[in-house]
Amino acid sequence: MTLFQTILFIVFLFSLQPSASVEICRVSCGNQLVRFPFRLSSQPDRCGYPRFNLSCKDQAQTVLSLPFSGEFNVVHIDYLFQNIWLNDPDHCTPKRLLHGLNLSSTPFDSLYPRSFTFFNCSAAASTQLHQAKHISCLSGTNFSVVALPADRLDSSASLSTSCLEIATVLVPFSWTGWSNLGNGIMLTWNEPNCLRCETGAGNCMFKSETGLDVGCSGGFTNGLSRHAKYGILFGAGIPVLFIVGLVIYLRNKVEEDYNNRHPNQPELLSTTPRLDASVKGLDGQTIEAYPVTLLSESRRLPRPNDNTCPICLSEYQAKEMIRTIPDCEHYFHAVCIDEWLKLNAACPLCRNTPQTLAPIVSSSS
Repeated sequence: MTLFQTILFIVFLFSLQPSASVEICRVSCGNQLVRFPFRLSSQPDRCGYPRFNLSCKDQAQTVLSLPFSGEFNVVHIDYLFQNIWLNDPDHCTPKRLLHGLNLSSTPFDSLYPRSFTFFNCSAAASTQLHQAKHISCLSGTNFSVVALPADRLDSSASLSTSCLEIATVLVPFSWTGWSNLGNGIMLTWNEPNCLRCETGAGNCMFKSETGLDVGCSGGFTNGLSRHAKYGILFGAGIPVLFIVGLVIYLRNKVEEDYNNRHPNQPELLSTTPRLDASVKGLDGQTIEAYPVTLLSESRRLPRPNDNTCPICLSEYQAKEMIRTIPDCEHYFHAVCIDEWLKLNAACPLCRNTPQTLAPIVSSSS
């Protein structure tokens, strides 16, 4: 590498580093990194977007206060996909939801909302409700509070005689997330939209000291001036093109010499398998050839412990279709895995790309 190329490379690396103002606004509360669009109440106003204020309790717990629903502990913030996980400080989020989750005057919306109806049942009756979710923090010695998806109440006729309906509420996250994320819920935000900046490894921030226009500092897309980009293109691109051309020339030369010395043999490299790099997903006919199983009322599964779809995180229910990837035998809701396979041929769990198909349609017993 020449001196000129080395200088350009160093300039490029420095351009990816956060500016001084970005570093001032990056703070941690416990294990949680707080940065734009969020800010702690002790930080300057321009460190965060309006209504994205957080507080830090005892230098260990990040807290979000919703104007009409009170305080929630922050479990995790996903800055790339603009999601935030919250849980109740008393570890009973269902109780908070029964009192009503009001997101008015906040920048947040519910993610994957679903209606659940809560019931107060006798302890004996609750054990017979296989589809119901037991709410331990609301239950007592002689009674149990359970919840069922509102769209599945027809299949639990026994509820009317053994349980008392409490309320129907909108739960802003798939049910399995309550146990996996500390009885939490999941919210999202749309503005400010920092997706392009985050995917480019940049730092989302205000464009100026006034106004709400958001820009990107550093990263792979906005960190260099046009002249610097052209300099890197010519400084590093030309040697790369030269190397690629040299490799192609040497390859052709080796193949030509081999064919001249072995005129009666198959051409060198002519039978080398080549992968089509443009193929990412599967076509509809191929997807439909994967085995499908219709679950009966017994919901008997190939692996009883794997009773939750890894994509939507919902439990498998009777009369639902599940599709199996033949080679690895992982299975999912058919509607979930079909959409995945249109974009990516690899299994979402093991990331293996199946090489064989086994068209089977069966019904569980």
